[in-house]
Amino acid sequence: MGYKGALYKLKGLYKFGDITSKIRGKVFINKRGQIRVGKNLSIVGHPWAVQITSTKGANLVIGDHVYINAGVGIAANKEIVIGDNVKIGPRTSIFDSNYHRMDSTDKGELCKKITIGNNVWIGADCTILPGVTIGDNSVIAAKSTVNKDIPNNVLVGGSPAKLIRELIIEDGWVRD
Repeated sequence: MGYKGALYKLKGLYKFGDITSKIRGKVFINKRGQIRVGKNLSIVGHPWAVQITSTKGANLVIGDHVYINAGVGIAANKEIVIGDNVKIGPRTSIFDSNYHRMDSTDKGELCKKITIGNNVWIGADCTILPGVTIGDNSVIAAKSTVNKDIPNNVLVGGSPAKLIRELIIEDGWVRD
């Protein structure tokens, strides 16, 4: 089944942005909550499948001109907002829930909103944890774990991710 067949089967499940969206390879959508997608979404589901989940009562918002690479897993249990012109590297995980408590004294929230700003580049094999905001124009280096908010216009890396340097971003510049 080609691209047109896949889009037709998915059309009734959620708003998929405009017709210029590109989906290649295996993409699994588990939609019990809301999924909203902007225009020009590109997903590459090979050689590893991409899995996108929105559980009951959750919201997943994906902006315009977003690129999702192979093996990415996105699971919204509360809310995940991905801005415009975002690039997500292969085998990256974005989960807004811890799913399980650490021990019997853990009374904190299991789910916390994730916000990824505009023009963000997330490298390969990254993990974005619940409750973080990644600022506009920032870059997350490969194999990083983001467990705290990241400001605008910075390069961070490591596990946990730490500031490496500030980035010079001219107004209106969009990452290729």
